[in-house]
Amino acid sequence: MTKIFLTGATGYVGGQVLHSLQQSNPKYDISVLVRDAKKASNVSAAYPTVCIVLADLDNTKVIEDEARNADIVIHAASNKHMKSVNAIAKGLAGRHNAYYIQITGASVLACPEIDNNSYGEPSDQVFDDLDNAEGLRGFIRSYRNRRPVENYILDLGSDGPKTAIIFPPIIYGAGEGPVNQRSIQIPSLAKAALQQRVGLYLGKGLSRWGTIHVSDLGKLFADLAQTAAKATEGPFWNENGLYFAENGIESFKDVASVIAKEAHSLGYIDSANSVRSMTLEEANNVIPHGAVVLGTNGQGTASRAKKLLGWQPTGEDFQKGVRNTIIAEAEKL
Repeated sequence: MTKIFLTGATGYVGGQVLHSLQQSNPKYDISVLVRDAKKASNVSAAYPTVCIVLADLDNTKVIEDEARNADIVIHAASNKHMKSVNAIAKGLAGRHNAYYIQITGASVLACPEIDNNSYGEPSDQVFDDLDNAEGLRGFIRSYRNRRPVENYILDLGSDGPKTAIIFPPIIYGAGEGPVNQRSIQIPSLAKAALQQRVGLYLGKGLSRWGTIHVSDLGKLFADLAQTAAKATEGPFWNENGLYFAENGIESFKDVASVIAKEAHSLGYIDSANSVRSMTLEEANNVIPHGAVVLGTNGQGTASRAKKLLGWQPTGEDFQKGVRNTIIAEAEKL
């Protein structure tokens, strides 16, 4: 029986990953790291066969031991917590038949704009994770100080576990995990639009990110786990293990327009064409690190998963997802 150790099971993405793993193969032996006893009870109520490991990311001894006992480790809790990444690597050291799947984000592609303090501007740079994997690796390696986790995993090479890094873009839709089912970017923009009665974008709004429904992202993790569990041979791991997850790419001005259109059709704002630009300060008030997550370019094409894993997005489309998010945020307000 394949043993999986998962972090982040009470979060939006990690919770969806847990749900997708259970859907794809109920026979997986899954252990999840949870730091809060109350949230742990929610996980146990939803998934009685899942083993709870009550600890946090700073409990590196626990994480190392759990990784050592697992066939597959999925780190969905953080892409910045270096101590936990080190602990996973130690637990999997020398185990060529073990697998390590790490979440990060399309914000890795925003490094040049962050350095130049340029937000809301367009970019011609679009990475393909299959046809231009070498270029993507080179780009990540050129930002070692800014992206230490991704570089650390790439540097593990072929001497340790087989590794994969997943780069989600804008994630939308209601999650199916046991605790947090709310995303960040689209709900925050929808909430601000409802409060100000206008769709919002940063600067010129011409920067672009991919979009993906959370269920499709969870399925990508599950597809990779299944590939690992079957020990399928192919260019899936290590230097080839870089995966974008997208079902289209949108500019943030277009996102604001979709929000305005749907909010108007629901009777929440006065005009379907009511959109305006935000300043950096406004963007950072709408959402933490708003300048980065609302004003940069994160354009990556998910060719590797589609062509090699047979992964195909089937979740609700972006406009319907936005509409349902507006309804949910309006109910909360």
